[in-house]
Amino acid sequence: MIEQYGRYRLKRIRGWEINDNREYIVIGFYNTDTVLCESPCGELYVFLKEFLIDPEKPDDIYSNITVRKANNDD
Repeated sequence: MIEQYGRYRLKRIRGWEINDNREYIVIGFYNTDTVLCESPCGELYVFLKEFLIDPEKPDDIYSNITVRKANNDD
């Protein structure tokens, strides 16, 4: 369960080598599925809760996002 003032890491995106190990602090909720977070540098971000690793599901570390390369032929 994602809670206010908790520290969470972002889920990974399959196929991307970028590994963001920063912990974001949840500082507020926008609605049932959106959270406002602060990075260790003090920057503010808005994430869907599903993109944060839930401590109750520590093995669920991959996002369900599919990234496709843009087709420049359009």
